[in-house]
Amino acid sequence: MTVQFEHLAPRDETTVLRARVDRLRASMEWASDAIPPAVRAQVHETIARCDERLGMGVDHTIVALAGGTGSGKSTLFNAIVGSEFAVPGVARPTTSHVSAAVWGGGADALLDWLEVDRDRRLERDLDPLDEADEASLRGMVLLDLPDHDSVNADNRAIVDRVVPMADLLLWVVDPQKYADHALHEFYLRTASERDRPSLVVLNHVDRLSTEDAWEVARDLQRLLAVDGMTQVPVMPVSARTGHGLDILRAELAGAVTARTVAAEAVRADLVSAGRALAGALSKDADPTLPDIDELVTALARAAGVEARADAAAAWARGARQEALEPWRVSVATVERERLDWIDAATDGLPGTWRKVVAEAVEPAPDLARRIEEALEDAAWPPVDPPQGWRALFAKSALASGVRKRTLQAGRDAVRRELEPAVLEPTETIHQAYRALDELTELD
Repeated sequence: MTVQFEHLAPRDETTVLRARVDRLRASMEWASDAIPPAVRAQVHETIARCDERLGMGVDHTIVALAGGTGSGKSTLFNAIVGSEFAVPGVARPTTSHVSAAVWGGGADALLDWLEVDRDRRLERDLDPLDEADEASLRGMVLLDLPDHDSVNADNRAIVDRVVPMADLLLWVVDPQKYADHALHEFYLRTASERDRPSLVVLNHVDRLSTEDAWEVARDLQRLLAVDGMTQVPVMPVSARTGHGLDILRAELAGAVTARTVAAEAVRADLVSAGRALAGALSKDADPTLPDIDELVTALARAAGVEARADAAAAWARGARQEALEPWRVSVATVERERLDWIDAATDGLPGTWRKVVAEAVEPAPDLARRIEEALEDAAWPPVDPPQGWRALFAKSALASGVRKRTLQAGRDAVRRELEPAVLEPTETIHQAYRALDELTELD
């Protein structure tokens, strides 16, 4: 397997993200065995999700309304859409569905990916007579999700599946259950840890006095800070009366118009994957390639190249040429040099990376066979001792030259085998390590 790690000249943020996902995929192909299984699964899921989302383009922004029973998600959904489409009420249907509204159309492939049923899709047609704030929502895909705290396990499964796929999460809470432990512990805190773009709506404020509404909003803001959402505002809204709806729509329009929310969601996915990977890497470690020349010299010597060079020099001085023995190199010697190479190549890295390099570098028996065959087929320099009176003066110089050329021919033959079998796999794994390490530094 040959994987290319090329530094591209990005044209836009989507191109940069796609290149980063490609590098992550290539790195995992080589180094997945060095990553703990749970982290490996998370990273592969991230790669698949980012691939699919970037493949859909960033012309649409997926906004998911998420919240608990009685929070008023469906009523808020209908208020934003401007028509009765989602099923409102505290008692949810026993068979849950995701409802979707699309401003401007053209999102069928995206909705298929989200697994939104055809009969649960509403296309919000836009025309020149629409208000400016309505037109500014062009490209928004608004989802109404089941309740995260539903007694129906299928409902919760749908929420858990769709939430990571959304570009912007709109968390809807109500004055009675805004401090719900499950919401904060399993959703808001996780969204914060994964840097998921979010907004928080405090719905049903029409049921409170103005003073009480602001008191609840302040307490909710405090809880969000504990969750790590220090930059996420609380937006008091009444889906029933329309209070605060214009501000919420303006926030959504800003996110959609910017066309960066989808890219930020992908980037947040990569940041989360980087944090998960950090435990499989060593902080500040920078893998270094051992000296290939030293390995070539050692294995050429072990195979008898230096002995052949000395014999060639002796022939050049006029010694009797002996019959050449077949090339033989000790597998034990090759294994010793191979292990020294692996130790040096993984110095400072976690132990799992040593195993990855050891598996990528060819085994000693195969290396020994390759070296023997390469030396057997090498183009060895001819040895023609000088004749006559000039031989008295030229033997020493000729012998030295023959020895050097013979050494070079043998070492070149060994190098040609070691580069694809040892050097290149090690280089690729080092590049994979650096690519994963770069991901841990994203913020």
